[in-house]
Formats: sequence, C-alpha cells, structure tokens
Amino acid sequence: MLLAAAPFIVLLFASSSKYMRSLKAIVGIEPGAPALFSGFCLIILLLTSGFLLARCWRLENDCPAWLHQLSRLTLPVHLILVPVLMVVPSLTSAFIESDLYHAVNALESPLIDRSERPWVLTPDAIAAAGIGFKAGLGVYGTLFLACYLVGLRSPGRIRGRAAHILQAISGGLLLYLVFFAYWGFATGIAITFRATVFAYVLAALLGLIWTGLQTFRMTGRTVPVYATISIVLIAVAAFFWAQTRDTYVLVGSTDARIAIIKGTPQSMADRVRFGEYPGAPEGSLRIRSSPDARTALEQIATVESVSGAFIPKSTHVGDGERYPVLWETRFLPKTAKTPAIVFTAIGTLLLVLTLGGAQHGLHPLAVGSEFFVDTIRGIPMLVIILYIGLPLSGAIKDASGGGIDLPNMTRGVIAIAVGYSAYMAEIFRAGIDAVPSGQIEAGKSLGLSRWQSARLIILPQAIRIVIPPLGNEFIAMIKDTSLLSILSVRDVTQRTREFQAASFLPFAPFNTAAILYVVITLACASFLKWIERRYDRKPG
Repeated sequence: MLLAAAPFIVLLFASSSKYMRSLKAIVGIEPGAPALFSGFCLIILLLTSGFLLARCWRLENDCPAWLHQLSRLTLPVHLILVPVLMVVPSLTSAFIESDLYHAVNALESPLIDRSERPWVLTPDAIAAAGIGFKAGLGVYGTLFLACYLVGLRSPGRIRGRAAHILQAISGGLLLYLVFFAYWGFATGIAITFRATVFAYVLAALLGLIWTGLQTFRMTGRTVPVYATISIVLIAVAAFFWAQTRDTYVLVGSTDARIAIIKGTPQSMADRVRFGEYPGAPEGSLRIRSSPDARTALEQIATVESVSGAFIPKSTHVGDGERYPVLWETRFLPKTAKTPAIVFTAIGTLLLVLTLGGAQHGLHPLAVGSEFFVDTIRGIPMLVIILYIGLPLSGAIKDASGGGIDLPNMTRGVIAIAVGYSAYMAEIFRAGIDAVPSGQIEAGKSLGLSRWQSARLIILPQAIRIVIPPLGNEFIAMIKDTSLLSILSVRDVTQRTREFQAASFLPFAPFNTAAILYVVITLACASFLKWIERRYDRKPG
C-alpha cells in the first residue's frame, strides 16, 4: 500500500514548494542535513556490523544460520569502514560536532563560541571532538581485530568473553545513537520516535507490574500486616500534624501592595491575595515578593506601592504602633506539612484497600491495582498529560526545592506511559489467563517458585499470544504522542503548528503532517506484522 502511494506522494512534494518547505520544517531538516545523515549512517553501519559479528562469535556453534550468513557479509564492511573513517574523518565530523554541540549547555559550556552568530563550537572543541572520535575508533577497531584474531587461533571461552565486550560496546553505542544522539537531519521525527519507544517500554513495564499485583492472593497474615503498616503510617502523619505551628501576622494596611516574604506557603499567600481572612476588604489584593521580614517592613516605609506585609509574628515585636496587626494566623511549616499530608494520604489509602480486600477476600495490592487500571482507563489521555505535565510535576518540583525539575519531554513520556499502562495491564492479564493452568501446575510439580514459573513458563507464552494487541497499542501511541505538543514538546505536531503560524499556509502543513503520520504508522504496521509472522503459534 505504501509503495503504491509513493509515486503520488513524491509527485505532490516535488511539484509544490509549499509542501517541500512544510516537509523540511515538520521533519526537522536542518542546514547541512545530508552530511549529518551520511555520517550517522556510516557510524550506524559500523556499529551494527560489529554487533552482529560479535553476536555470532559469542554464540559460536549455536549461531542461527541467517546470522551466520549475515556476518559473512558484514565482516568485509567492518574491516573496510574502520580504516576509512580513520583516514577520512570528515565523513563523520559533521554529525559528531553537531551531536557534541547539542549535548552540552550552550549557555554555559566553554565549548561554545558565543561570539559567532549563530553559536558554534570553539576550534579547540572541534579539534578535541576529532581526536576523541579517532581515539575511540582506534580502540574499537583494535578490540574488534583482537577478537577476530583470537577466534582464528583459540575459539572458545576467551573469544566468547572478547566478543561479549565487543557486543556490549557496539550495542551501547547503537542505543545512544538511536535514542539519545541529536539527529540534525530529522529532529522532529527523532522526538516523535523516541517519545513513542520510551513511553511504550515504560507502559509495558508498568502494565506488567499492575498485572502482577492483581495476581497476589490473600493469606492469613495479609490483613494484620497491612493494617499495622497503615496504622503506623497514620501515626507518623499524626506526629507531623502535632508539630509546633508558625504564627504569621498581616500588618500595615491594604491600601497598596502586600509584601510576602520568601518561603511563605502558597496557600497562605493566596489567602492574603484573595482576601480570604476575617475583616478583609472586598476584592483581591495586590502582592509583591520580599526576601525577608525586615526588608518587608522597610518597604512599607520606603516604597509607596507597598502598604502592608505578611510576616512572622516574632519579627513584628516593637512595631505594633507603626504597623497595626490586621490578621493573625497559625499554620504548620512546610517541613512538617508536606510529610504529614503524604503519610496521611498513603496510610489512609492503604487502610481503605486493606478493609476492602478483607471484605471481598482480595489482596489489598490487587484491589489497588484493579482500581488504578479502571480509573486510568476512564480518564482522557489529554487530561492525564496535562495533569502529570503541569500541576503534578510542579508540585514535585516545589516539594523537592527545585531539585526534581523534569523536562517537558520526560513529563509527556511518563504521562503517556501511565495512561497506556492500564490498557497494557488488561492485555497482559488476558494473555496470562490464556495460558493453560496445567502448565502452571506442571511448573509447581517441578519445584519452580512463583517467580520462576512466571518468567520461564507463563510470560513467554503470554507475550506470544498478545503480540497483535501490543502492536496496536504501539501504533496508537505513535498518534497520541501528538498530544505532547500541548506541553511544547517539539515533535511532528508541534512543528506543524509552529510552521503554520509562521507561514500562514492553511493546508500544506497539516496535509504534510497527516501524510507523514500515515507513512510512519504503515511502516510500523508492516514491521509488527513481520514480528507476528515470526512468532506465529499456529502449527505448521
């Protein structure tokens, strides 16, 4: 189908400059893209051939026939590429320099020459990148040659260990290039592809966790143990709730702005701002930030736009006549309130799950997993992305004092993974239920533990059964990554919106994006069908 539509797609983009400009902007094709792409392909070819050869050498006699034949073809490619790239480094220098430029902080790194427009790497950084690549390539080629020569003379354990090292190095570098390196020749495609893969893997892991929790069974000690844990957590929460409270006062007047000192809880600042205290004037008040209480009091006297301050009561001693108290309140400090809320929520939730599990004869964690799956499936994906990407991530950042500030890409990946993990949990559960119970009993009779039975008997068969629905989830996830544009993640959809806003073209950008998504999904569907045929369980 894709090949049949290819001539029409090529004709459309070749005959219209609008569509060609749209394609370059949406895919993320930057200046110098041909050199970047050629360098990327050469490095990928080198590492892939090294990985396949190392894999074949490591397996030795157990190497599949297709891999053995492929290794014969890749051996000359590998032997030619290493010296060629050593002698002609310009073949890959553009990609190496581009990746280095985007791997560092352009605003702070000394490797960036900010006197140029646009910013570029300094000559020393370019020279160091070239030397580093040559050195790494030399080490890699030496290891490969040593592994090859050792295999000619003494195949066996020594060669297997050397091949294992070579395979690990090649595989690690391949993972970096595919999932982390900067693709200057297709940045939009790279972000969409990586977001989909990362979210899919995380969703699968979470789905397996939810499914595993649902298989837990109640024992005689389950309710007492979990009830005790719940009570302990609630007791810890009560300890934090009982801590000494801070006393703050609102002083001065509300004629102008109110100075709010740094570190004041947001809830208290909002009560002052919106006049949610006894005797407050109608309407909201204007506020401004102040570094400390003494500065806030000084601003009342020296700054015309400030007439009041919300400060600790202890810092207001002796200023009662100059700045009368308008409102006094007491609240828990943030160091006690945050853990109190967390322990209360966890303890209460676990206690509710324990009581529910005891009533229905289910494990508390199984009840919690089922509740999570049913709840998440009832929430639109866009709402999940917005919730995790904005308020939840902001709350985590505030609670950690700015130490945990996730990038928008990471927030979006986590949100999609959480949303799809509920659907994958149901898929895995259906696959596990399809495995005959007699095989599980056979595993028990052989002395296998619950984990060993799941890993060696149940999951391998269940995964084969659920390959088609898992493939459908991957294709659906590709399309749902377009929702990450709401977090300003510059994937294909976000770039489409940016180009449309800049060019004012009504149809070309969105038509291009639609065609691009169709091509991507059709290619993925073909790959998934190949996997289905490869692991088809039907008898021959």
